[in-house]
Amino acid sequence: MALAAGTMIKKYHVALFLNTGTESVPVWKQIKKSTDNTITMNPETLTFDYIVDESPTQEIDRYAPSLSQPLTMYKGEDDYEYLFGKFFDQAAGADAHSQILVVFYGADVTTSYKAWKCDCVLSIDNMNPVESTITANIIFNGTTDKGTAAVTLGVPVFTSVTETEFIMTIAVQDTGVDVEGATVICNGVSKVTPASGEVTFTVIDGASYAIGAVKGAKEAADYFLAATGTTTLTLSIV
Repeated sequence: MALAAGTMIKKYHVALFLNTGTESVPVWKQIKKSTDNTITMNPETLTFDYIVDESPTQEIDRYAPSLSQPLTMYKGEDDYEYLFGKFFDQAAGADAHSQILVVFYGADVTTSYKAWKCDCVLSIDNMNPVESTITANIIFNGTTDKGTAAVTLGVPVFTSVTETEFIMTIAVQDTGVDVEGATVICNGVSKVTPASGEVTFTVIDGASYAIGAVKGAKEAADYFLAATGTTTLTLSIV
């Protein structure tokens, strides 16, 4: 929902999401229980001491954004469970990498909002059970993709000049009947079907995906090329 002119931008108007899935099948989980929402830009400067000037000239070369997130620990909350996994595994190297999506609700564009998406490194600073917090430093890694995000029922879908994400619905059926409790795997990300027999994945337009479903001894497998004009796929398990 667009904010009216004159509305003061508050902490809840800048939403932070971490990708708990994969790069090709993102599963965006919002950071909710943090007590800070400060994006530190960390400008990197260049100094030029021109011969015609008495004093050197400073220029901003680039920014290296980062966030320090002191997260209040609530069992079962997506943000805590994800960061606790990184803490417990002492994730390093590739395991410490993720993606961050920042949605600026105060900057709306038609039905979407301005957004940043970037690879990031998660550096766990500390766990403080006395204060019930776990603190992670989120460090932007590489080029920030500046685009837009539509958010539906808390689920963001990002669009940039180079790629478009959209929601793909996978339906699992057995002889035409919706299957509850089937495990659906899309490029390494798994979900279990509810009574409707359907699960959704965020996919990237133009990318290829391996998809499969299994329940008991019955299974199905397929491949598809993601295209925004086709947003549903039915798997028939046999």
